[in-house]
Amino acid sequence: MVWDANVIQRNAVLAQLTGLMDLTCPDWPTVAELNRRLNPSLAGEPLPVRFIDDAEFLALNCYYEQAVAQGLVPTRATNWHDFFGALIWALFPHTKSLLTRLHMADINAQGLTRTPRRDRITHFDECGLVLVVSDQAEMKQLLQQHDWQGLFIEQRARFGSDWQPFIFGHALYEQALAPFIGLTAKCVVIEVEPCFFTLNRAQQYTHLDPILATELARTALFDQPRPLLPIPLLGIPDWWPENQDPTFYDNQDYFRPRRQPSK
Repeated sequence: MVWDANVIQRNAVLAQLTGLMDLTCPDWPTVAELNRRLNPSLAGEPLPVRFIDDAEFLALNCYYEQAVAQGLVPTRATNWHDFFGALIWALFPHTKSLLTRLHMADINAQGLTRTPRRDRITHFDECGLVLVVSDQAEMKQLLQQHDWQGLFIEQRARFGSDWQPFIFGHALYEQALAPFIGLTAKCVVIEVEPCFFTLNRAQQYTHLDPILATELARTALFDQPRPLLPIPLLGIPDWWPENQDPTFYDNQDYFRPRRQPSK
């Protein structure tokens, strides 16, 4: 894989939040550099983990989640997926730690065989999006009904005012290096007080992370069979230039209607 520092520079908010604004090196940042630059977290506290290279991971002789539970995150060199994974640790340390604890609860109870709950956790970890709103019931209805016209056109102005999306899944950042029609996130809706939307972006992340972790634990979300709601990522206003044209949302292969129950 080829390193491109412009990826970081083009995403100025992500770069600023993670302390990588001046990362213009001609080659991939080392694991040591990630450890140095991504500490402390946005909340001003050290990260609960340290990133390790392949050699250190192999020496542990354990499963990935077992390494992370020890505070050691295997991070492959020259790998966008793991690079973005490290950034998500910096943005959501409380939530990432919770997901690790949930994985380990299943591993300790049932061994290394993948459980349905672990599959759902991984799905959110890879492709999750957090949609922060002032009215959770309203947003869930729009998403459950696949009301893309209402969500993205009729109420478009609410994005950035009392609706705010946050990418959680590091695989989404990787896929966004080459966006494609069909790119879809799996969404969790979190309700907050209106004052949340008056905060700057760094403050929003700092407030959101513990709220998200608490809600995921309180609701036991991943114990439910289909806990995540799909949202076509390129439909989010200002996230893709073509969605300025309302006819963009006419593509029902991407903005799919809700599947009708079989009779």
